[in-house]
Amino acid sequence: MPYTLIEELGHGGMGCVYKAKDTKGNIVAIKKMSNRVTCYPEYRELFKAEVETLKKMNYPSIVRIVGDPFSDAEGNLYLPMEYVEGETLEHHVFSKGPFSLDEAVELMSMILDAIQYVHNRQRIHRDIKPSNIMLRPNGEICVIDFGIAKDACVGSSGKTVGRVIGTDGYMSPEQANGYNIDHRTDIYSLGCVFFFLLTGKHAVQKGANDYATVANILKGEMLLPSQLVASIPPAIDNVFLKSVDKNMMRRYQSALSFKEALEVACGNSVPKISVGSSSDNDIIISSQYVSRHHLVISGLERPLTGGAKKYTIELTDDSLNGTGVDGRPLKKTSMEIDYNGTSFLPEVLLAARSECPLDWDDVVVKLRQKGWNPDLPKPIPTPLMSQRKGCLEKVFFVFSIILPLIALIKSFL
Repeated sequence: MPYTLIEELGHGGMGCVYKAKDTKGNIVAIKKMSNRVTCYPEYRELFKAEVETLKKMNYPSIVRIVGDPFSDAEGNLYLPMEYVEGETLEHHVFSKGPFSLDEAVELMSMILDAIQYVHNRQRIHRDIKPSNIMLRPNGEICVIDFGIAKDACVGSSGKTVGRVIGTDGYMSPEQANGYNIDHRTDIYSLGCVFFFLLTGKHAVQKGANDYATVANILKGEMLLPSQLVASIPPAIDNVFLKSVDKNMMRRYQSALSFKEALEVACGNSVPKISVGSSSDNDIIISSQYVSRHHLVISGLERPLTGGAKKYTIELTDDSLNGTGVDGRPLKKTSMEIDYNGTSFLPEVLLAARSECPLDWDDVVVKLRQKGWNPDLPKPIPTPLMSQRKGCLEKVFFVFSIILPLIALIKSFL
């Protein structure tokens, strides 16, 4: 083995995770799938699926692969991964209690951003729960354990055939039933995680046996967060209820819409629009080079001293090919642009291609429809502007005298 095992970090039914050191002395995590299960083809497929999923990811809130998978003579499978410092959300809540509303909303926003990234890459996690989300020492999060993640585009229906596989209390009804599932099964699990962050309790309780647990998932009524924490406002209860609706058609249809609903419920709504090649974007650019969800554009407003306001537009790229902004590359990151009117905005080319330009007039119109209303100050006259104004006034004065004289002269001729 090209790694030196230091200690076991945790274990489960399929194997365990070790803290280890590579040949250069770097600390890594080694995920081991035991030969007790690798003798079954379906478990080897799960291991392969996790490797393929993580190879598609390049996001700070998603755990990274740091080496090639390998096996040993006994048939155990190993996957070298990023060693994530910190603690799981489950451990944090059980040891310190639930988060405040503001803290829970901030954490959920980061989690939803990460899962939207996963869904944009046509993957479903299928096992989102507090023990699979790490809280780093700097307050950021990291989603781990993609061991049962699946491709969201398999089969003729474009959906993954569900199996009763996941974690009790966080499985969606359609997953517990064994029905076809899509990315909305993760939305349900995210709602349950939000409940846990707010209350310190699981939204769905385990039954005395598997049958009772599935019955709770399919038919049981959930408590509202405010029934356990009285200070939680009704708007947050409503967001939670929509996220865990037993009918996936009535849930939030994306992690992004879940996040936007949280922002509205907390009075922190930021007007934003999406740009991409798929039909669910606010601005659709049909091109093979443009990602399904290429850009998110936010209209921002910040107060300045004296009652003035500063307006900026934030571009967030989440594409495969990046974005060109006045010839500069923007990829997997954000940038803010001062807004003083569309004539002063940079040239933005999706995938840096001239045939895929961003229409700023269209952007501003749609941002205004979402509630962004920049009140731009009228330009302050400069000496040059005053001089030009004076010249125009003199010209107008001269013509106002000459033209009537010409008309009078013509009348005598």
